[in-house]
Amino acid sequence: GVAVGGVLSYLLLKSTKTVIGSVRSVTASGSTVYESDRAVDEYLQFHYAPAEQLAPLVSPFVNQSALDFPRLCATQCAKHARTKGRALDVGCAVGRHTFELARDFDEVVGFDYSKAFIETCVKLQKQDKLPYKCTVESDIRDTRTAAVPAGIEKSKCKFVVGDACNMQALGDVGQFDSVLAANLLCRLPDPHKFLREISGYVKPGGVLVLVSPYSWLSEYTKQANWVGGFYDGAGKAVMTAESVKAALAGAFDVEADQNMPFLIREHQRKYQLGCSNCLVFRRKGGPSTG
Repeated sequence: GVAVGGVLSYLLLKSTKTVIGSVRSVTASGSTVYESDRAVDEYLQFHYAPAEQLAPLVSPFVNQSALDFPRLCATQCAKHARTKGRALDVGCAVGRHTFELARDFDEVVGFDYSKAFIETCVKLQKQDKLPYKCTVESDIRDTRTAAVPAGIEKSKCKFVVGDACNMQALGDVGQFDSVLAANLLCRLPDPHKFLREISGYVKPGGVLVLVSPYSWLSEYTKQANWVGGFYDGAGKAVMTAESVKAALAGAFDVEADQNMPFLIREHQRKYQLGCSNCLVFRRKGGPSTG
């Protein structure tokens, strides 16, 4: 999923070979090496590193909520869900959102296009911990440990390889009380298709939590498929949030609209501070709360 180019929380679009000598973080917008060891390392850091490891030098200057983005996303799902039976994490990356959702939901399914990410999720589910490499400065790297937080029933989670633009291929997965798509939308080749079809996976009365920085790039999404971030034929600016609300209006009501910060580390003295828009949608047709 999450910019987190898909750190996020970003659904990863394609397998690629490692780029030798690349300096830029693979979790940054515009990078495509999602099946590499480096990608796994950087997403493990983004998802699991505690604040004192993620940003030891800059954490005093940063809003602390930006240092635990995956927990923040999962909290929104639990906060707005009326029932907490099943949750779906679309573009789960290396699994932290999925595990966090298991604190509140009885069953959680996480899927991602990246086979390497799903293999990492399964290993964490079995082993609790995994080592990863963290860049300190240029070629200097430390080995650290990503650990699933305590108090989570990992057995509630299921991880599968899947495509957010072809969710039918997942089979009959049913509907969910809460669906999370964190830092995903602007990394999909066909975001309009995703928006058209996602209602079928949310129970009436359930919630869709859509989190994105709207970092549209033609590298991931042909400009003709962008949901926003462009001028229309009349010269009017088309903003993604309003386009998303319009696209989902037939099946959902907007319940919340807020900002959600995140911090991506490249090395100990360089970071990217992002701010995703978190939209919470309530699926129409559910029982009235009175």
